[in-house]
Amino acid sequence: MNTTERNGRDRSMKKCLTIAMGLAFATAAVRGQDLPTYQGVVAGQSPMYYNQLDSSLAPSIGTGTFVPTATGTGSTNDYFGNVNDAALFSNTTAQLALAAGNNIIANSGTSANSIGSLSLLFFTPNAVNASSRYIFSDGDVSLSTNGQQFALEQVSQGLTLKAGNKTITTPWTVTPGTWYYFAATWNFTGANTSAFGINYYLGVAGQPTNTLLSQFTQRGGSGNISSVGLLGNGGTFTVSAIQSDASGGYNVAGVPGFVEGVASWTNQLTVAQIGNQMNALILVPEPSTLLLCGFAFIGLCAGSRRRRSVKK
Repeated sequence: MNTTERNGRDRSMKKCLTIAMGLAFATAAVRGQDLPTYQGVVAGQSPMYYNQLDSSLAPSIGTGTFVPTATGTGSTNDYFGNVNDAALFSNTTAQLALAAGNNIIANSGTSANSIGSLSLLFFTPNAVNASSRYIFSDGDVSLSTNGQQFALEQVSQGLTLKAGNKTITTPWTVTPGTWYYFAATWNFTGANTSAFGINYYLGVAGQPTNTLLSQFTQRGGSGNISSVGLLGNGGTFTVSAIQSDASGGYNVAGVPGFVEGVASWTNQLTVAQIGNQMNALILVPEPSTLLLCGFAFIGLCAGSRRRRSVKK
């Protein structure tokens, strides 16, 4: 084989490799059914409560089955595409509520010494509305000095976190028709230093951890959460509409929002643990997709060899 032939073969092989890699990246967007991986990461971090919000509405860890308290609540495909593995809310009163005595937020409404975490996935309604829509709420909200709020609210495309006596307008906006990962970790055992307060995180599900957004609001001090405020009021924990505002169901003009995988802890998750949950949402191609990429690569290269043979 002379130098010209060898260079031609090398160029052909590089072209095959480039095309095959392009096929691989294109097909990598295909969703792989990897729900067990995400569930395994969450369960492996020892939550006090974990509920997939599938059609059974019973938790896999902890006590307290969610119950629909109004029409308009149903099941739909989850983030990974699994049938009936996420909760759907199709009108303004649709909600899921825990039975009394089964609050999943440790020390909710009973003690200032609250330490904990919460995470979930939510899918934004594929429409925009300026009215308040609640993703979750721990009892009714209160804005007094010793307020006992804990709720995540969407107003138009903005997110608001209610904690203690404070309504926190986050700097984040969400895109209609998109799955998001949300988490919060808090320490309310003290006040007036950066050791006490609430951290909250938001990321587009499936994106790398370096895209995860985070904020912190201190407990105590000027403009912060009241030093006597509690996280939650010990009332009924709901997903979607809250009791004092029946119009807060997580949908826009009948276009539903979804929620899945609600988990809570009695400890503060570390940044690394939050990152591990986020990483577990990165979708992988099905094994058959990778196999097809291999066949495509072989076929392209074989075809290239045949064309060179014909030219000879």
